[in-house]
Parts: sequence; structure tokens; C-alpha cells
Amino acid sequence: MPTPEPAQVAPRGHVRAAVDLLRERGDRLTGPRRRVLEAMGALPGHPDVAEVHAAVQERGTTHLATTYRALEHLCAAGILTHVHLDHAPPRYHFSARVTGGGTEHVHAACRGCGAVLDLPATVLEPAHRHLAERGYVPHLGHTALSVTCPDCVGD
Repeated sequence: MPTPEPAQVAPRGHVRAAVDLLRERGDRLTGPRRRVLEAMGALPGHPDVAEVHAAVQERGTTHLATTYRALEHLCAAGILTHVHLDHAPPRYHFSARVTGGGTEHVHAACRGCGAVLDLPATVLEPAHRHLAERGYVPHLGHTALSVTCPDCVGD
């Protein structure tokens, strides 16, 4: 498993693309939704709700429940996606619809340090095919593969 690359913040265009998609759906761009999108655009990697909320608070006072509702709505709208990492809170990132990445990706998360590595969905294609052949509808991007990164192997 390669060492995870340093987490980068999303390009500014992701926030604009997310706003455009939200409006195309006929959804309102409320203040909290805008602040969550701006926070997501400024935060590196795959932030959890606490990190998103802290960044939202820098943009204007918002109740934690409002941040949760905005995140839930943006996920339901296909603008953000979330991934579950072991017993940690979900982590969020812009969807492939926003990034222009075409297909969704999957994740590997280090059990030691929590680093998240994005992987092409094709690495799990055999598992997807195996499950689909048995009638299951896999959602392989919803949870992360549990790994130990090279930096934590010796710990």
C-alpha cells in the first residue's frame, strides 16, 4: 500500500460546481449549505463533522444540528458523499459529480493514524462482480478498507 499523499484542499471550482448542481436540482442554497460547501472546499482530505462544523463556524454562527442537516441534504443531493472508517465518525468529500472524476472512488483507512487513501473503484471490481452475481447491490465506497499504512506498520 503506497504512503497516502498529503491531503489537498479542493479546487475552488468544486464549490462552484456544487452550487450549480444544487441549483440545477431546484434546491435552495441556504446560508448553512453555502457555509458547509465553502468549508468543504477549504478543508483538506476527508473531514469529519467536527472539522466541517469548526470551519463552518469561522464563516458564521451555525448550530451543530444545522451543520448535520446541511451535510445530510448535500449527501442526499449527490453533491457530497461520506465514508465510514472503522468506529470513527463518517468523513465527507465532494462526489464525482462535483469533481468531474467520472466514477466514485473507494477508500483505505489506516487503523493506526487514520490517514485515508483514495483508491480507484476498479481495485474492488472483483468483489463488486462477486456480490452482484449473487444478487447483492454493493456499496463499496460507503465504507473504507481497514489497513495499516507503512508509517504505522512498525508501531
